[in-house]
Amino acid sequence: MNKLTIKSCVPKLLLITLLITSNNILAKPTHLNELIKIAVDNNPQLKIQKIEWQRLIHRYKQSTSLSDPNLVYSESLSPIETRLGPQDRVLKLSQKLPYRGKLALKGEVVKKDIEMARVNYDKASRDLTVSLKQAFYELVYLENAIKLTNQNKRLLEQINNLATVDYASNAAALNDVAKAQSQYAQVAYDVTLLEELRSTEKTRINTLLNRAPEYAFEVHHQSRVPTVFKHDIANLYKWAESNEEIKLADIAIKKSKVQSELATYASKPEFSLGASYSQIGSRDVPDLRDNGKDAFSINFGMSIPLNRNKNNAIKEQARLESLKQIENKKVLKNTLRNMVKTVFFKLNNAFRQTVLYKNNLLPQANRAAQIAYTQYRENKGSIGQYIETQSTWLNFQLAYQRAIADYWINLTQMEKLTGKKL
Repeated sequence: MNKLTIKSCVPKLLLITLLITSNNILAKPTHLNELIKIAVDNNPQLKIQKIEWQRLIHRYKQSTSLSDPNLVYSESLSPIETRLGPQDRVLKLSQKLPYRGKLALKGEVVKKDIEMARVNYDKASRDLTVSLKQAFYELVYLENAIKLTNQNKRLLEQINNLATVDYASNAAALNDVAKAQSQYAQVAYDVTLLEELRSTEKTRINTLLNRAPEYAFEVHHQSRVPTVFKHDIANLYKWAESNEEIKLADIAIKKSKVQSELATYASKPEFSLGASYSQIGSRDVPDLRDNGKDAFSINFGMSIPLNRNKNNAIKEQARLESLKQIENKKVLKNTLRNMVKTVFFKLNNAFRQTVLYKNNLLPQANRAAQIAYTQYRENKGSIGQYIETQSTWLNFQLAYQRAIADYWINLTQMEKLTGKKL
């Protein structure tokens, strides 16, 4: 086989490689929506949040109910003598009664806890969906990167063989053979690295879905093309102020205000109401009126909040807690605005990169590879030059796929920050 015949085989080998790669489908691809449904149904962290929400609902009745009455039975070992006879045994029943309105406020505090638990469940569901989407888009990138790199690896393997044949026939320099071999080794390493990253990302997804770490599944390799992000930064700031974190901060402020009102009850008394029954034995006294008659009594008691320093400290602590929650909301708003601005930049930058690679760099790299191949066929260039242009084309393809993945990952992050489908 002469040099011209060998060179003419290169594009055919590339075509065969593309056909082999495109037909290498191991399993039915899984759609993103299917993965999200499985995750929502099976993720243990999400189940914990739902259970916590349900648990707090049952706490409401406990906090708004009176404490259990207290029953005391006393058996006299040495009966106390009374005028009517010895007191053999005593039965006392008492019930604590909080100040009017205190139980209602305790119920309001629990209501706020229930509301926070519900929002925490929504937040956990949102975070789970976002994590799954980002892992999915990262996996799609890795699948495309593996596909492209394997394609290049097979081509370089054939070029490496051709360079060796050309060198044996003095049609190629030793430097060209070394370049082909080193480039092939580098690409082979890249394939191994990408496959390990793919395995790690699949384990991450399986963990979110509560499946076995090595559970086998496939996803679509085709990436969605990004579109212009049309939302204004001012609207994004506004929307971010109604996401789950801000909702939790608002509920915490309302809860702290209720707790401040509840703290005022520290200086108010609590009451107790009860009754007692005393069993009296008979005395051996003739004509004693009501001899051995049992005794009944009604008891009323109240606490006396004398410790003013303690009560004032309770009120002050509640007031400061309320102030802390107000400032905490301001911190959250500032943090969210900063995150929105950062993600907004990353999102637009990823879109600009996709346009740059698709409309400029990739066509130029493709033309450069074609020119290098033509020059090689016409003995005006070396196989090393062709390998370099092919490597540049591959790197641009990988960078293009990386930019696409970054766009969708950052769009998902922006949806998390704003609480809106963008």
